[in-house]
Amino acid sequence: MKTLIKIIGVNATGLSLLLASTVFAAQVEESKTWTESFPVTTSKPTLEISNIWGDVRVRPGKSGVIVVSVKEHRRAPDQKRFDRSLETLGLDIEASDNGVVFQVGNRDGHWHGRDRCRGCRVDYQFDVEVPVDTQLDVSTVNDGRIDIAGVSGSVSAGNVNGPIAIAGLHNCDELNSVNGEVSLGFATAPGQNCDIETINGDITLSMPETSGLDVTMDLFNGRMLTQLPVDPLAIPPRVEHIVSGDRHQYRIEQHAGVRIGAGGPTFTISSMNGDIRIQKIN
Repeated sequence: MKTLIKIIGVNATGLSLLLASTVFAAQVEESKTWTESFPVTTSKPTLEISNIWGDVRVRPGKSGVIVVSVKEHRRAPDQKRFDRSLETLGLDIEASDNGVVFQVGNRDGHWHGRDRCRGCRVDYQFDVEVPVDTQLDVSTVNDGRIDIAGVSGSVSAGNVNGPIAIAGLHNCDELNSVNGEVSLGFATAPGQNCDIETINGDITLSMPETSGLDVTMDLFNGRMLTQLPVDPLAIPPRVEHIVSGDRHQYRIEQHAGVRIGAGGPTFTISSMNGDIRIQKIN
């Protein structure tokens, strides 16, 4: 069973909406709040959110259902562009028995028509409750934070111009942040590989003292500070062969590495203008 819902500023069947519109001078604004429940039957459901403006907050809830509360605030310089924003900056929801996908704009990651809708903006504040073992892949771009706690499923997250904070983490897949800190608190020792990349932000990993980890680092203007015992780890150089016509080029990258404890899964961390901090928890 699969359903597709498109929200473009009008009431959608089955949604509880609270709507308010205001006009100040030529600017048009509209706010709405809605909550919807999505049944899931798989043992490890998935939640995907691709936001542009606003927060994404995820907490554990009841098994068998994903409950989403959304606060939407839309504004545009005039009515014509406001109407256009309903087409270019809508919220697509794709739900199935396996999980839910929320996409702001278009599914290719770009919102077409933005040149004809300058000054348009829509903030979506997501507050989601999921079964505890849900797999997460969530992101936002501007004026928002990623805030996740208490979910045991693997997590991927991305943010631009905002922080990523995850507590009670079991495993991560891929985390990316620009102009924001990444803070990860592990409930148990990490059990799988993870890639973390930041620009202009520190990375803090808090994990049990008994954790074992291999860390591959690419640091620029940053340090590694750790409360856990580490040993040097030799990392083989990465060689990239580039062919352009009759020309052959080789790009060689050599990263630093450390082994935490007895070693374990590999964390590949790339940081520009930020420190890496590894803290122990009891």
